[in-house]
Amino acid sequence: MTVAEVDAVAQAFHDGVATRDAAALASLYSDDARFMPPNLPVFEGPDAIETAMQGLLDAGASSLDVEPLDVREAGDTTIEFGRYALGIEPPEGEPFTDRGTYVVVHELQDDGETKIALDIFNSDLPAGG
Repeated sequence: MTVAEVDAVAQAFHDGVATRDAAALASLYSDDARFMPPNLPVFEGPDAIETAMQGLLDAGASSLDVEPLDVREAGDTTIEFGRYALGIEPPEGEPFTDRGTYVVVHELQDDGETKIALDIFNSDLPAGG
């Protein structure tokens, strides 16, 4: 997976949050993917990941900027480390930006498409806000 392809996935995330499209976000993940947001259980598979994404959008996620910092390839697997800035406009409360780091593992699928297999991110904000 090239850096340009990683950047394209980052742009797809940005666009999915901007358009509040949980299905589009979930479509970036493989059938056996695991999404691991902070302070929540692991979400496994497209349906659970779509539910998680909808929950984040409903909680006020309104913008996402992703900056890949290190991309490493190992055969059919690409490991991406980067920073993110997630704009949040909660239904009640003041808007804020959550900043942190993430690791995403992309895997080549049988159909030749590369999808996200593992996704974990960690906020730089202190626990509880």
